[in-house]
Amino acid sequence: MINRVKIHFDQEREYVPLEAVRVLPEFFKQMMSGNGLFLKGYDSQVKVKFKGERPDGAHIWELETMPEMIETIFTIQATPSFHVEIDYEIQNQKDNLLLGKAIDRRQTYTTRQDQRNEKVRGNVVASNFLIAKTNIDFSKLTGVSSQVILSDIQRTVLKNYPQSKVVFISASIHSDEIDLMKEHKKPIFVLDTETFESFNTDEVFDPKKTFEDEFLLDDKVLEYKKKKIGSYIYYPLFIQMKEMHFFAYLSLETERTRIPSEVLDLFKEVERTFQERIMDSNTHILDIKQNVLNVSRGGVALEVNDMEIIKALKVKPTFTLDINFKLQAPIRMAVELRHLEEVNDFYRLGGRITGVSGDKKAKEIYHSLIEFFN
Repeated sequence: MINRVKIHFDQEREYVPLEAVRVLPEFFKQMMSGNGLFLKGYDSQVKVKFKGERPDGAHIWELETMPEMIETIFTIQATPSFHVEIDYEIQNQKDNLLLGKAIDRRQTYTTRQDQRNEKVRGNVVASNFLIAKTNIDFSKLTGVSSQVILSDIQRTVLKNYPQSKVVFISASIHSDEIDLMKEHKKPIFVLDTETFESFNTDEVFDPKKTFEDEFLLDDKVLEYKKKKIGSYIYYPLFIQMKEMHFFAYLSLETERTRIPSEVLDLFKEVERTFQERIMDSNTHILDIKQNVLNVSRGGVALEVNDMEIIKALKVKPTFTLDINFKLQAPIRMAVELRHLEEVNDFYRLGGRITGVSGDKKAKEIYHSLIEFFN
């Protein structure tokens, strides 16, 4: 039985409208004689054939195998070198034929630089996973070490804004702004406290309407006037574990109006750097073996059946592992998670290789082993 896969993580590709293929039927015919066309989103490849276009523009598709469930929208995909996806709204289904009207078509910016080698399956395994701990004591995680890390980052990243601060949340600290950041998980960036104009972006929460609805706006304007604060930015810091923990926020308050927008980008960099450092200091080695599905010069796909790895990737989507080719020394590499999907009783993991341990020769050995299995 062919079933839909459940997507747990998918790093978004950058798509553009499908301009390279102006006449879809011609493209479909080329792909059927080349790399093939497939139905997206199932645990086994479902090859499809383009059977024609009706006068109303609907397309007829023949599936070599009919999955258990076809939803109201289905997607045909192909990868000649760039990746192509065409979404269809289903109009009719009979036996193994689908009739659909194309509602969106797109392609990736980037092209695949090298092919995946699937001949390694059964001959290559992954082991010694360095992954995030999932049973961390949160009070220890946000203790002295995190304060030292944040202070160091503040000195380097925010050196041009020495008046910025890191405020650690405690049970005794309460404010309307803290509650709003915790609820919406977004920073507050007010450019002018007299008008309560916020920096205009979806990444920032605008508190003005909330304060108006709760009849607090006039009090807030007066509060900041008394404090001689003309503009401020509060940026919440969360640690992603089993759930999001709000433990501190970055702040910058100025007497003048309109803090420059570059501060928002700097605060983002502080958050990103802190997350990397704090999670890198809370990892452990999991000495188990998992099957390698395919490899390429730039990536690796694994069949994962250990739930500790899955839990860790949801906390920190980067890890290191050993790739073990038969009769060869293990090759240690760092991997960034690109997608994670649940397929029946295991998970299919795809990752981008961000580094190979050792000198230049280690990477050359890895590339030569890939070619050896072709």
